[in-house]
Amino acid sequence: ATVPNILLSNGVRMPALAIGTAPLSTSPSHSPRSHQGYVGFFPERVTRSVRLALDAGLRHVDTALLYRSHEQVAHVIRASLMEGELDREDFFLTSKVLHPPAEAFGMDDTTIDMDEMTPEEVGRTVHRHVQVTLRELGVGYLDLMLLHWPSPGGGVGGQAEGDGDGEDGAGARTGMAEIDPARRAKRIAAWRVLEHYYSMGWLRAIGTSNFHEVHLQHLMDDGARVRPHVNQIETSVYIRHDGIVRYCRENGIAVSAFSPFGRGIMGMEEDGMLMSIASKHGATPGQVALAYLLHQGFAVTFYSGKLERMRGNIEACDIDLDESDVEKLEGLQRSASWGLPSPYTLS
Repeated sequence: ATVPNILLSNGVRMPALAIGTAPLSTSPSHSPRSHQGYVGFFPERVTRSVRLALDAGLRHVDTALLYRSHEQVAHVIRASLMEGELDREDFFLTSKVLHPPAEAFGMDDTTIDMDEMTPEEVGRTVHRHVQVTLRELGVGYLDLMLLHWPSPGGGVGGQAEGDGDGEDGAGARTGMAEIDPARRAKRIAAWRVLEHYYSMGWLRAIGTSNFHEVHLQHLMDDGARVRPHVNQIETSVYIRHDGIVRYCRENGIAVSAFSPFGRGIMGMEEDGMLMSIASKHGATPGQVALAYLLHQGFAVTFYSGKLERMRGNIEACDIDLDESDVEKLEGLQRSASWGLPSPYTLS
């Protein structure tokens, strides 16, 4: 199987499958046997998973300053370049800045408490974080840089503001948090920093993560010179933000899905509908869930530490779902995250 590329609005080609680099324990029940009660990231697992991803044929690595995995990614890339296995142009590197404080997950130098900063301070901090990212990854330029969250209240360890899922089954907005003018001003300040590095050529593409359509439109209304090339949101067969996706497609913004398997805690492998369609195609439920997203034109970021699973996910690129399959899969929508807030709860 060959991983397809997604053509961004500026002509950059982005591989549609990416290996994620945020293995984590979100509750004491998920902590390792050797350290009961641990909540946080496991950056020590990333070196091997990225190495296996390259062995499987993946070339897109998705990371973030918050994850503390830049140096592990850099180690694998450096070794590959040194051995002449791959060239820099063979890799597509995505990272993210502008994550709110996240208890147990974020360190002081990896997050930004925008509510305690002026727009100018947010801009200066994003400047520094972009440079730190490039330094830690050991590269001259990044293929894609995203603003991680539009405001506090989101992210791992965050508490959602507002009432929940943000959309009904038809993709209509419900319970959208009122936009905070101060946070809006800080978002455009952060965005202008990404535009600066994009104009320098240090970033090949720039985008957002967890932004809804009003957040995105406000960037343009507030003077953005570059429309986001990508918006990354939680998406799976169980959770879709149709309104966000519709806006992005109408405005030439590629949509990237994270947590396509619900972090393994949403029961996809036991879902009767997924199992039925998987049997029809000689695939696994997870492969069908992934094929559905690819069929809909999403880029997808997933985490695995197993070579066989990575290869299986690549094989999902060849699964040809028919209209009946897609219709059944669209009926699985729950609008329920594995634990993150909806973008619509963020002001």
